[in-house]
Amino acid sequence: MASLFAAQLEPYRCQVSRLYQPLLNVNDEHQKCPKLEPTEGFIFYTKVLSRTIDSNSHAMLTTLLHYSQEIGCKSFFQKEGLDFLHSHLSHPNLPSKLREEIVQEVIHKVRHMFEFDDSFDFDHGCGIGQLSDLRSLEYCLVLEIVVDTQEDVHN
Repeated sequence: MASLFAAQLEPYRCQVSRLYQPLLNVNDEHQKCPKLEPTEGFIFYTKVLSRTIDSNSHAMLTTLLHYSQEIGCKSFFQKEGLDFLHSHLSHPNLPSKLREEIVQEVIHKVRHMFEFDDSFDFDHGCGIGQLSDLRSLEYCLVLEIVVDTQEDVHN
């Protein structure tokens, strides 16, 4: 039974969810897939856990990373987003190949959560003075990653 369970494990599980800002006065349809503006940003609340399954199918979770970091949405959808996530998820227990898969998955999931325009610029027809008067929104994203590791047979 333990080998059947272990065979079904993926090397990792990645979940990205958005915390809704209850004070925003927008309709439900807009909340499901909001259109991003260039002045808005993301706050990533990240938790990376290592899950070890022993020969008796007991799981032990260990926290590898747990922190938050901000990035502008325009930067996130450009090359800076790749660099941001690579450094954000940097840990010795996350091999670079696995980290690359996770980074690509996170970017795909965030793109799917929001409506955005790859070519949006900072002007958008507003003067610089008007743009600075706009209140910038920050979308809170919870990123939870569980990485499966092998049990150390020497213990």
